[in-house]
Amino acid sequence: MSDQWPLISTRLKMPQPRKNYILRNELFLRLNQMGNYSVILVKGGPGTGKTTLITSFAKEKAMANIRWISLDENCNHVFSFWNYFIEAISGDLGATKQDFLTLYDSNFQKSNFERLLTLLINGLDHQEELFIVLDDFYYMTDRFLLDTIEFFVKNMPDHVHLILLTREEPPLYLAMLNMEGRLLVIDENDLKLPPEQGIQFLKETLKLNMEQEILDDLNAISEGWIGGLQLIAAATGGKKQGDLIRINLQNKLVADYLTKEIYEALNPEEKEFLVMTSMLSYFHQEICIKVIEQIDFKKIIDSLFKKNILLTCIDEEKGIYRYHTILKEYLNEKFNELNKETRIHFHLKAANSLKELGDFNQCIDHLLYAEDYIAAMKLILELPQNTALFSFMERIPEELLSKNPDFAFQRYFYHYVNMEFEKCREIYQLLKASMAEHSTYEAFKYANFIVEDRVNYNEVDVMSISEIDLLPLKETTKAFLLIKNATFLYVQNRYEKALLYIDQAINYSASRSNSYITFFSLSIKAQVLEDMGELNKCAHLYKKMERILESHESLSMLKASFYIGITGVYLKQMDLIGAESCLKQAADYSTNSVLPVDRGYRYNLTEYKFIREESEDAMELVNELMNMESYHSPVYLAPLLDYVFRLNKNKLPHEPLKEQFKLGYERMKNPFRSLENKLLYSKIIFHEGKGQAAMELTDEILTYSRKHKMKLMLIEASLFKIQMMIHHPGKKREVINLFREAVFYSHEDHILLPYYKEREVVAKLVRQYEQSIYSHLSTHEKTHYKAISNVCKVQMQSILSEREIEVLREIAEGSTNKEIADHLCISLATVKSHIINIYTKLRVNNRVAAIQASKKMGILHD
Repeated sequence: MSDQWPLISTRLKMPQPRKNYILRNELFLRLNQMGNYSVILVKGGPGTGKTTLITSFAKEKAMANIRWISLDENCNHVFSFWNYFIEAISGDLGATKQDFLTLYDSNFQKSNFERLLTLLINGLDHQEELFIVLDDFYYMTDRFLLDTIEFFVKNMPDHVHLILLTREEPPLYLAMLNMEGRLLVIDENDLKLPPEQGIQFLKETLKLNMEQEILDDLNAISEGWIGGLQLIAAATGGKKQGDLIRINLQNKLVADYLTKEIYEALNPEEKEFLVMTSMLSYFHQEICIKVIEQIDFKKIIDSLFKKNILLTCIDEEKGIYRYHTILKEYLNEKFNELNKETRIHFHLKAANSLKELGDFNQCIDHLLYAEDYIAAMKLILELPQNTALFSFMERIPEELLSKNPDFAFQRYFYHYVNMEFEKCREIYQLLKASMAEHSTYEAFKYANFIVEDRVNYNEVDVMSISEIDLLPLKETTKAFLLIKNATFLYVQNRYEKALLYIDQAINYSASRSNSYITFFSLSIKAQVLEDMGELNKCAHLYKKMERILESHESLSMLKASFYIGITGVYLKQMDLIGAESCLKQAADYSTNSVLPVDRGYRYNLTEYKFIREESEDAMELVNELMNMESYHSPVYLAPLLDYVFRLNKNKLPHEPLKEQFKLGYERMKNPFRSLENKLLYSKIIFHEGKGQAAMELTDEILTYSRKHKMKLMLIEASLFKIQMMIHHPGKKREVINLFREAVFYSHEDHILLPYYKEREVVAKLVRQYEQSIYSHLSTHEKTHYKAISNVCKVQMQSILSEREIEVLREIAEGSTNKEIADHLCISLATVKSHIINIYTKLRVNNRVAAIQASKKMGILHD
């Protein structure tokens, strides 16, 4: 399907002023100064000549730098309005046009509009004057939309000028512009035709051939109201001149009387044409023939123009028309007087014809008016996802969402992306009540966990990938469901399975190029890999995510999640400068209203405070987290509670918290106990004197971690087991092997945090067994061992004795064995013995290698 809609071209064409229009010279003089104003406000009731004034001025001045947008009630939505606005000025964006349009069209988040508009404003930052007309601006009432327009007005370049044509005072803050002399106002009194121009308008423009006295009377009745003069001219057919002077315009803003006078003077074919086409935003011959059938389109159009009907030609070349607002409002009332079945019939005919013509936007609009929500949902899902479609999404009654699971699940995701969590909760409860028996609901079940804290993650089971793959759902929907399930699996420590779900979600999203799904998938995958200790792979994913954020500014709301996620990697590598920088960035993008983001930010900030030994701040944050519903059970706080108990030596004042944790842990079914919970429980019972039980549980953790390649947990459990055994001389070999294993699994990913947390144990280990540990490490492991010593603030002991270092220095100086013996006053046999020891400890087999290794290890210096 094409996603280029004819509606865009019709809304964005400046209406042509009717022939023989009146030159408003006094107003033209004021408009000549438009370049000095940011906003030009033309304000007046219907038919006061607002549009004609600007179109005739533009034509007289041959303005090539004017952009036109005709608004109506369907544009009163932030996505719809800016879709038209951006299309109108797309040619003025220069080289950035395509990048920006792609970026905008992939944005589904209302919260991103300020950043998107900032890019738009920057794209318009050139020197050529640009005038943008927003016709019928009074339709714009949505507060969020108005806020974005205010932002644009406040920040737009000086060479950009907005012209607002409206019936009433716009609900925008324009006071500052007025005070600064950057607001030009033309109101209803300014728009009134002076008597001589009114007569000229009746004679030359409307071609009304009557006696001067009658013309004077009609002009007086209109009181300078151009619309009134047009309506009078349209009502002259079949009336005597004496009848005309008795015309009462009544309420200028409604003008029902004269409109009826016009309508009743038409023949039945013209009446039907007017009423049936009034439901269309625009019309041309092809649409009208499909909707009304058996009509002579050209004959009717010519007749209507001769009768001065309020009809506007939008595009003369293509023959596209629309009605003046005064007439359209009246005709819409006539259309709405038809019985419902008839209205639906014509809306459906219009929808079918517009679909055939490729105008899917207007097609969906008529389907919604016809209350054919099933067809509307189906078409919305078939089209490429872009911002324009989301203006229709909220018009689907929620009680019908269960009729289309794809639409229901994607609408839930749409509200989630826009942080409309209350709406998510409403939809979830509605679908839970109406779809519980549907084959697809099992996959959607528990989706509320992303917006609220009430789900017990550890008691949730998920559908298999193959089961989800067989569901009668679109791939985008399946990807969302796989991400949801992967998150559950991650919380349940079922990491390998979670990764499979994520990879499948990425496969689904690739076919639709859905940047949101891709980003969320990579984000969950990074969290899984981080907990597994695969920090290098994790960092690679964050680089991918960063590139996505850089190329899709529409995803800026996700930057908070990005910085919070990567903070975890920095903390595990003890890069506190990187962690601090990311926490500041996260705070800039974060908002307290986004529960998962706020929770993640506080969690990482708490760990950062503990590591910095800012204990009071850290404990305050722990208390804040425990007030969140998901942390009412301390088992979810296990890694942070580990810091709390360590801080207080596993004693009071946090004894009640410890007992609360133990109780929650013991009540939980064993399959759902996380490794973090098990390790903390093991530490608690060890300090309570239950060493054997603690050892058995720790061995269980180690066995699982080795089997599933859980590097991080293997390191943490190894260090704790060392803590339990380090005071037993008979355990020396096992202690050394455990530490070497920990170094082996941590050196590639530069994992340091577990060692810092157990720095007292590391210090004891280094003091007792450094030479036994160090001599068996690879070169890369030795480098990492140094980093461990530094982060734990443990002074490394030299693996060489003082005499061996003296011998090594002699070797570095190029001395022979005999020269070394002479210089150090030792026997030649002793020199040879020292050299053998040096080679063994440095794991080399010649002098050159010994010198290189010793310099790399810092034993010798250049």
